Amino acid sequence: MATCRANVLFTFGALAIAGFLALPWLVTAPPALAQVYLDSLGDDEPEESDEPALHGPEDAPGAEEETPGAEPLLRPDTKGSGEEAAPPQSAEETKQDKLDLELGNVPLITPLDRPKMLAELYEQLGKARNIYDAEPIMKAIEELWTVSGSDTVDLLMSRATQFASEADLELSLAVLDAVVDIAPEEAEAWYLRAKVNVLAGKPERALADLRRALNLDPKHYRAISDLGIVLEQLGAKKEALEAYRRALAVNPFMEDARQGVEALAREVEGQDI
Repeated sequence: MATCRANVLFTFGALAIAGFLALPWLVTAPPALAQVYLDSLGDDEPEESDEPALHGPEDAPGAEEETPGAEPLLRPDTKGSGEEAAPPQSAEETKQDKLDLELGNVPLITPLDRPKMLAELYEQLGKARNIYDAEPIMKAIEELWTVSGSDTVDLLMSRATQFASEADLELSLAVLDAVVDIAPEEAEAWYLRAKVNVLAGKPERALADLRRALNLDPKHYRAISDLGIVLEQLGAKKEALEAYRRALAVNPFMEDARQGVEALAREVEGQDI
């Protein structure tokens, strides 16, 4: 068992790179998934109204008919001479405004919005009955993690991710050092730096970064699970087991945390008996 677990930990670097690239680090759009998911929780079927439909002047019977000999009706956007006047204020929309509305864009979140949304999503995740219910909640949560509300921070984090994927770990860490200086309240910045420190073979630094991330977001289940992996690498198996169980308490559908519990439970708890 110990040999098998050691092999798993030995290959963690390769697996971390794969997972690193698979996570939605490069998302810089507003957290549409999270907003849509939370909005859907309160959706009700629209009620049918018995009130008659209202008609505008153009819909009224005979509105298009002209009385013989009468002055021709002028559209509101034409002058008496027939020339088109400036459109009314309500019609002054640019093409980009219309495009934005069609795309359903939502404003960038503020620091006050994200904790509230995350709290609601974490609660929903804890109530999920199966992985199929949990998956859209997890996607919404992980999208929120990656959107800081600052274009500068998001850009720097995406560059750090790019450098790490190109195996330029030192440059990635240099960028992330700047990010945590600029935005020390960003849990995701500390978490990302922890992952790069793991890839760079610096588990002690990764451990410190993971703890900073969890001070800011105690339910960041991926940071909790990675904390277990780093603790196990450092030989703190009992603490690693506790971390895996904490991750599962937030997100019962984390397979890597479940495997960590299965691998360590008998070994750790057997030593205590």
